Amino acid sequence: MNGKDEQPASPFLFRRRMLMFFDVLMAFAAASAITALALEYGFYTPPVATVYLHIVQACVLGAFVLDRFARLLLLGDRRRFLRENWIDFALMLAAAATAVAVVTGQVQIRLLSAAAVYVVITQVYILAILVVRTVGFQFKVAGAGIHPIWVLIGSFVMVILFGTGLLMLPKAVPQENPLGFTDALFTATSATCVTGLIVRDTGTEFARFGQVVILAMIQLGGLGIMVFGTVFALLAGRGLSIRESLMAGQTFADGTVGRIGRMVKFAVISTLLIEVAAAAVMYTMWAGFLGKESSLTLPDAEVVFTSVFHAVSAFCNAGFSLQSASLMEMRGKWQVIGVMAPLIFLGGLGFPVLYDLVRSLWYSLFRRPEHPRGPILTLHSKMVLSMSLVLLLGGAVGLFMIETSGGSGQTFGAPISNRYNPRPLAQRDTMAQLPAGAQVREAVFQSVTARTAGFNTVDMNRLSTGGKLWMCLLMIIGGSPASTAGGMKTTTLAVLLLTIWCMLRRRERVEIFKRSITEPFVRKAVTLAGLYLMLVVTVTLLLCVTLSAKGLTFMQIFFEACSACGTVGLTCGITECLTQAAKYVIIAAMFIGRLGPLTLLLALTVRLRAVRYAYPSEEVVLG
Repeated sequence: MNGKDEQPASPFLFRRRMLMFFDVLMAFAAASAITALALEYGFYTPPVATVYLHIVQACVLGAFVLDRFARLLLLGDRRRFLRENWIDFALMLAAAATAVAVVTGQVQIRLLSAAAVYVVITQVYILAILVVRTVGFQFKVAGAGIHPIWVLIGSFVMVILFGTGLLMLPKAVPQENPLGFTDALFTATSATCVTGLIVRDTGTEFARFGQVVILAMIQLGGLGIMVFGTVFALLAGRGLSIRESLMAGQTFADGTVGRIGRMVKFAVISTLLIEVAAAAVMYTMWAGFLGKESSLTLPDAEVVFTSVFHAVSAFCNAGFSLQSASLMEMRGKWQVIGVMAPLIFLGGLGFPVLYDLVRSLWYSLFRRPEHPRGPILTLHSKMVLSMSLVLLLGGAVGLFMIETSGGSGQTFGAPISNRYNPRPLAQRDTMAQLPAGAQVREAVFQSVTARTAGFNTVDMNRLSTGGKLWMCLLMIIGGSPASTAGGMKTTTLAVLLLTIWCMLRRRERVEIFKRSITEPFVRKAVTLAGLYLMLVVTVTLLLCVTLSAKGLTFMQIFFEACSACGTVGLTCGITECLTQAAKYVIIAAMFIGRLGPLTLLLALTVRLRAVRYAYPSEEVVLG
């Protein structure tokens, strides 16, 4: 005793220590769950007896349940906790109800014993909880005061690294062909950044487990992990704080905080509906190509997966295909130009534009007396739609004229060895060798896919030099903001062209559709264009250095650089010839191209403050 009695710990301090304990417990439980599931399902022969893995999973299950009920008792506002975490308790209830139904005989599962059923229920519950915890982790990060741009970058890095680890598991690839770290990182980056460049053939050099991982990364990369976190928050019935809205707004490039919730719901629902509808329409095409029965009453699992994979890959502008020759063997099918091309086009418009289109269509069909004209498309939507149509038609006409005017007789570049399935000779014809109708069709499809989709129906290496350069220009432009596409963006090009046009007409302001574009946006467009062109030049230079011993032409290297920076995925066939250093150059190019060079630059300068003074102005000579 030191003359004073020790004071007992306050209830507040006790609750705080207990909550910290459960935070540590949940982190350890999550790591244990991921490890146990990876050891059981990531290996052809698990290195640890499955019975021990099931014991670990049961302990993890108990820890998850204990954490929920302990927090319910420790926190003061229990009603709010139940409202915000009802998904966790709903999963518990569903798992318990299923287990009771199996035990009482109300539900019978053939070929599975009671113990196996418990294992399945445990693993499904653990996976669901891990998903909920992962997508909800962003809100804790937001509360820590981290800038939304860094959260956006961190979400992509997290998905890429986690996907790399999954792809390195033995069961992700055929047993005789293990995947190294560099190739796994390259594939994960290409999938998450929805690029489509590959160093391993997706259809033949990845097992079904690996293909599912790639598909999940494409979907996450196309929408963004923060979007899924926002969806779970909205499902839980909790509102979004201003910081959380700003985080979701980074994905949609939307400055209107008030409509972020509606935009997130629209993005997820529209994406799922479009992808499901497209997969259903393409089912018969893939059933015929794979030699399967096309009956919809009993669909074939392989055909369903192939249809879903290509629907997701097309809408997310990823360009991944389960066929070694992409869509070259499918180019005569009407679904390619009738389904795949519209999917790519819609995915490249951006969710704000799709939202405006759907809203305008809804009001025009169900017009109200108080709103006789209905909502008018925003200036952003008008610019995106106008530029997209101009680029679609102009790109098709330009490519058609270049490839059918005798230019296809030029040198195609260095021959590229293909270690994948050999492409049929008929599928390697140049555009000039195709019938007239097929030339128009392929020119339109290449014009659509060049702006960040990555699918191809003709061999890119057999395009003329002029055709390759024309495709590079389309790849540099890319899609639209807040879409699944990359590139310099259509609105950036539109502002630059309008600036030139208004300057030639001696107009002081940049104007379009009876609206003026403010000077800060013009400066931002110039900055974006300059940074993006610097990125393309830098990547091209680095590839020229790292591939100097390969005997490739400059156009082949430049084509690869434009494809990587624009997250397109088209290639002249040199991706599989990349050196180790060149692979990391492409990885960096895909990552920067997906996020945008301006986003990374702003992330490095978030702590800089705007100056409140100006120096005297003085003119310099231009031109």
